Amino acid sequence: MADHPRREWAMPPALGALILVLSGLGFPLTQLVIARFGKRGAVVAEGVSAGLLVRDIALVRLGAPRRLRPVPSFLLWCELAAAGVASVAGLAAVISPRIRPSRSPLGVLEAVRQVAVGALFGLHTYRFWIYLQPDRGLRETAAGSGGGSGSTGEAR
Repeated sequence: MADHPRREWAMPPALGALILVLSGLGFPLTQLVIARFGKRGAVVAEGVSAGLLVRDIALVRLGAPRRLRPVPSFLLWCELAAAGVASVAGLAAVISPRIRPSRSPLGVLEAVRQVAVGALFGLHTYRFWIYLQPDRGLRETAAGSGGGSGSTGEAR
């Protein structure tokens, strides 16, 4: 089998801007979905947190931290941790027999979930903004050569 060169996929700027805005709105949107749809909304919010967790695990397993500059690499690890906490804490809302109304005092687990989801989307938004820059947050050698495997895996 011939080894074909890997082509880079460039995200259209309008799509990148849209994703950046939606990522920035991630925390308030999850809160809105939970408040509006109750348990079904909690399932959706949990799915989003778990989805970001799975994606972050995949990026780490594929070696993205080695190809990234130090700050984006550190942010990826922080995002992975925040996604893990958000997912575990969010399970309580999913398996709970009822969802507390939004005006009720927060339980400790719900407060942890909200802080973790806020951190998750804050970190994700900042990392995505870095990936939209010309060097995509890659180390010098990875940015000049296309990153060896072609990408950090972020914009795929």
